[in-house]
Amino acid sequence: MGRGREKDAHTKRREEMKRRYFLFSLFIFSLLTGGCGQWGGWLPEGVVAQVNEDQITSNEFEREFKELIFETGKESSKTEIRDLKQACLDQMVERKILVQEARKLGIKISQEEVSQAISEIKKDYPGEGFGEKLNLKGVSLEEWKTRLEEKLLAEKMIRSALHSSKGVTEKELLQYYETHPSSFELSPKVKARQIVVADGEEAIQILKRLKKGEAFEKLAAEKSLGPEKIKGGDLGTFGQGERPAEFDSVFAMKVGDVSEVIKSPYGYHIFKLEEKTEARRISFEEARAGILQELIQKKGEEDYQKWLTGLKKKARIKVKQKWLNS
Repeated sequence: MGRGREKDAHTKRREEMKRRYFLFSLFIFSLLTGGCGQWGGWLPEGVVAQVNEDQITSNEFEREFKELIFETGKESSKTEIRDLKQACLDQMVERKILVQEARKLGIKISQEEVSQAISEIKKDYPGEGFGEKLNLKGVSLEEWKTRLEEKLLAEKMIRSALHSSKGVTEKELLQYYETHPSSFELSPKVKARQIVVADGEEAIQILKRLKKGEAFEKLAAEKSLGPEKIKGGDLGTFGQGERPAEFDSVFAMKVGDVSEVIKSPYGYHIFKLEEKTEARRISFEEARAGILQELIQKKGEEDYQKWLTGLKKKARIKVKQKWLNS
């Protein structure tokens, strides 16, 4: 009896080893032949990926990839093509996941929303331009419309996910303000006018007329070569380093002062300083609304990425990677 039991146990171990070896071989074979992704199994001929029960066919992928290449409008290397193909498929898989979740939650796109989106897109292609663009891409109107509806539904799902993001506390607002001091430092700004001419002697004569009391705006309109002459030489508001180096001399002037003649590679300048704002730090009260908007956006994006990652983990995704890399 003891020997019989030992024989039975040995047979069972051998059968178990054979079963494990068979499963391991099948797994390795599936890796070598492609069609393997986040879950095992085969993909039918002409299918490059499957997201839960939805398939992405090679024809569907090629049409969208062709459109992507058409939009880039440039020649790409083999490496760039491979990366673009991967990015395109990733985008298509992600869109399938979003559309599936939207349908699961009962989120829909109305025909009015589709029609409005089409009208907005057609504005960029007057006359027959829209149809011509579809022909260049090799896409029928029905195919394009179906894809548009999917994209609109995915976008609606994204907006819904972002709106469900948690709020921002007052403590978080204040912490951001205190830990980003440089973001709230305002550099000095000036508002100035200029008269610029090509000849130094002419500039001296203009300066003499200014010192006698003639209006700066009037002489700028009459004599200046700069495009701002139509606005009486108004340069608007600017900070140090934002204009050619010669313009920074204005920061040393007092409001209402007129400069001496200053030579630059562009000609001979005369400046008038009209306003000056000293450097200061924006108060928390002034900055609060902007910080709130930034943190809401940041938190929404973070929460959305976590939510999307969770959906991807739950999804059954198969990709024919060997085909993609070919």
